[in-house]
Amino acid sequence: MLVDSHAHLEAVDDLKGSLKRAKEAGVGKIITIGTSLASSKKAIEIAKKYSNDELQIFATCGLHPKDAKGELVKQPLYRCIETLKQIAESSKGVVGIGEAGLDYHPDMTDKDKNFQKELFEAQINLAADLNLPLITHCRNAWEEILSLLTTDYRLRTRLRGVFHSFTGNWQTAQKALDLGFFISFSGIVTFENAPDIQEVAKKMPLDRILIETDSPFLSPEPFRGKQNEPKNVRIIAEFLAHLRSQPIDRIIGASADNAKKLFGI
Repeated sequence: MLVDSHAHLEAVDDLKGSLKRAKEAGVGKIITIGTSLASSKKAIEIAKKYSNDELQIFATCGLHPKDAKGELVKQPLYRCIETLKQIAESSKGVVGIGEAGLDYHPDMTDKDKNFQKELFEAQINLAADLNLPLITHCRNAWEEILSLLTTDYRLRTRLRGVFHSFTGNWQTAQKALDLGFFISFSGIVTFENAPDIQEVAKKMPLDRILIETDSPFLSPEPFRGKQNEPKNVRIIAEFLAHLRSQPIDRIIGASADNAKKLFGI
């Protein structure tokens, strides 16, 4: 059974059709990701409405540094975190905190970077407090993210999580693994211009690999540039199987077991 460990179902066109195609492709579980207070509520609603015996859907609740920007302007950070906690505790279908992390671009000010760090740190603490895994997003900020995750040793012993849609190199991956985190591969791993990510995928211990689509984004080859959907998680599994010279059933089974271990699904 395939598990799509990271999708944004509220943004997928033709959701009913997409879920039908996912089932036909052998997908049995999907985690739909919250990136703001509003989308976290929507993720829970989708999980409740569309989950069934053939295809189970779970939700996460988080504040992405870009997607939640509007909400964070309207009220203080502490209040947003309080509301996020209430949302996360409102449903047993919530299996993680995030998508949270750092998203840097070249012309970003130090003030904006510091705010993103505060937001991420608050969600690190929330994940630990609720005993839920942390879904981590990173763009151009590996050093800062790893530093925030290793600052408090007591916190480290209580924290678990995943680096979603991994884009780092093997040295970065080793540091993530040392933290006890899982690493998830999206359609990016299939791109011709992603040799570093493919190297990581080759070297990764099988018991720490997750697979995801990040739907409706990051469609794998040969559908790059088109809307992604959960059925394409099979393409990623096939690519990893070929890359690692392992049977596809082994990749599917291990990634599903890893999702169960991390998220309890």
